[in-house]
Amino acid sequence: MARRSVSVLLLLLILAGIVVGIVSGFKWIGSQLYADNKRFEIQHLVISYTGSLNEDNIRDWSGLREGMNLWELSFDEIEQKLMSVSRIESVRLERKLPHTLLVEVKERVAVARIEGAAAKRVPLRIDRYGHILPPKLKADDLPLIKGIDLELVPGNSVENEDVKKAIQIIGICESSSYLRNYVKLESLDLKYQDFIDMRLSGSPNKPVRVRMPRFSLKPKLQKLASILKISQGQGRHVKEVDLTLDSAKVPVTYY
Repeated sequence: MARRSVSVLLLLLILAGIVVGIVSGFKWIGSQLYADNKRFEIQHLVISYTGSLNEDNIRDWSGLREGMNLWELSFDEIEQKLMSVSRIESVRLERKLPHTLLVEVKERVAVARIEGAAAKRVPLRIDRYGHILPPKLKADDLPLIKGIDLELVPGNSVENEDVKKAIQIIGICESSSYLRNYVKLESLDLKYQDFIDMRLSGSPNKPVRVRMPRFSLKPKLQKLASILKISQGQGRHVKEVDLTLDSAKVPVTYY
């Protein structure tokens, strides 16, 4: 029994050694063909970007440079480095053999300003994914989301459902030229439980107040645009629209 046990143990050790040798051999062959092959050194690092980003910053943040081996790079690590920059929304990397690396970086775009518990004087900005961006020194005309008691920190994302609804409303309006022409959002106040208090720009000194429900957003916005369009054609200035009632006739008041 002892002799048989020793024989089995030796056989297992021999098999383990063979497996380790095969794996090491494949790793060596792989390194010679790819990781240590100068044919795959980056000669063309092609970086494209949007917004106010620039190539120098992307090189610094990612650590990429010419001369690196295409197969030694960890795409996951490079993406993590770039995505840790709060201004960056997405990253795409692609190898073009034998010696080109394509890097596409997309900057976050603010869709609204947002006031939180401590951001009323200088509202922060927020993108379509709810990611908080630093305030802009120069005032812009983005819609203002307000009426929430949240601590907003640049670099963090807001998970509040009301904020998500407000961003969704802004996105729906921006996705349609018809809605953009008539539903000109100025602010979305989330302090009411039954509706979102929206303000639209109208004629000078005649803003439009809209009671917007938190459901059926696209049909309600299309109905609102139709009301504003018809009123404009009639030469009337809309003062208030109540879209919270689930009926064919929408209450509208005029100046």
